Amino acid sequence: MSGFAWADVLALLTSIGFGTLSAVVPIANAETYVIASQVSAVAGPVPIAIGVGIGQTIGKLLLFLGVRRGKEFAIVRRRREQRQLQPKPVGPARAKFRAIVAKLLDLVGQKRWGLPIVGIAAVVGIPPLYAVALLAGATTMRTILFTLVVLLGRTTRFILVALGISGLHDWFI
Repeated sequence: MSGFAWADVLALLTSIGFGTLSAVVPIANAETYVIASQVSAVAGPVPIAIGVGIGQTIGKLLLFLGVRRGKEFAIVRRRREQRQLQPKPVGPARAKFRAIVAKLLDLVGQKRWGLPIVGIAAVVGIPPLYAVALLAGATTMRTILFTLVVLLGRTTRFILVALGISGLHDWFI
């Protein structure tokens, strides 16, 4: 087994961990991790990119399921009931924000537009996948389809970033 690279396995596993963290805690930036790993040449671009893609998918799935299942928690139900009994006044900025969120929720919830929006967010990052995952969790989107589209999109994104940086690194060094 001379061709087996334990460094690549370790890079894959640590990348899954960092990808999961960065999906839930936005301050931990996955793109920066991928770029730094390629500049430092710790491991090849493929194990890093696939690991971060898998980790990001796990994290976004946790957000998706958190919204979907969060409605069942007693504390969420109590807060919703309190808001209905004592509604707060809504200013123009908040009203506009709510209208935008309602429109996005409607689009993400549609069979025609939901998965393409998730896919674009996963690859391009606009709209932010963090927000799209939360919105998708509030719709009837199938969990398996959400997961597959995010996995494909995020892995594609990180492979492109890793190969691009790896190519630049090789070109300059």
